[in-house]
Amino acid sequence: MWHKLYGAWNVACMEYKKLIRSTKMIILAMFLIFVNIQIITPLKQCAIDMDAKLSYFEPFIAAGNSGMVLLILPLFYLTMMADYPQEDESTRFYRIRCTKVMWVGGELIFASMSAVSFAIFSVVSTAILIIPKGQWIFHFSDATTKYLSVYPDRTGDAVVQLLPINLYNQVTLPVAVRETLLLLVLYFFLLALVLLLSSLFGHKGIGIIMDGFLVVGGTILCAARSQIQWLFPMAHTIPWLHYSEYYRKQVFPIIGSYLYFVAIDIILILLCLTVGVKHRKV
Repeated sequence: MWHKLYGAWNVACMEYKKLIRSTKMIILAMFLIFVNIQIITPLKQCAIDMDAKLSYFEPFIAAGNSGMVLLILPLFYLTMMADYPQEDESTRFYRIRCTKVMWVGGELIFASMSAVSFAIFSVVSTAILIIPKGQWIFHFSDATTKYLSVYPDRTGDAVVQLLPINLYNQVTLPVAVRETLLLLVLYFFLLALVLLLSSLFGHKGIGIIMDGFLVVGGTILCAARSQIQWLFPMAHTIPWLHYSEYYRKQVFPIIGSYLYFVAIDIILILLCLTVGVKHRKV
């Protein structure tokens, strides 16, 4: 048992090292440019208008609660993971030395590592970018919570869309950070599992198409606020969609979103293990 776990861990570490050494890391630089334009600049302007600093965590919360950003954010992740699982000479050589279960297990561990890493990178990078207008506080800043009180005619401003009333009126900042981070990780992990399963069937392209459908379709339905949105992972990833604006009640239980991701992820993991052992064509 321990031998299989150790072998799977080695496979995951090998994949992770190849990822961070690859030229695909330039995608992170593009991600920073996008985040700076879409999130940091509007929030800095908000801080200037309100003459108050933001919490270092608010830009990350904004990234995980904006429909437009959540359309692009998974696409950055998918671009980085497009050739997952990688196929090269070193991979084929290493696969000969381990069992199919160990290889699939390693790919599953790597998928979780990549999802967690990208989410944590989002937290750290957004905090660094907001440094001139940020401060270490663990509650929503006056710059965001009192913005509409000072400027009631600016309901359409970017900052209002990035940090909506549904969020800061209903949950504390630590809870918002926790829910945003965990749900993003589960979302990325689900997308990676779809790529892995389609690759195990020998059709990587189908996985990319399916992930694209989940991302784009979810974004459209969330924008339309259709009840069908809850069939897509996008809606379950956005914390503020779970709450009403003023009444302290959940439109959709947040625990239901965790159960949604856990159930689908478990099903995909079992399918990956079954297909990987019996019918692997990659």
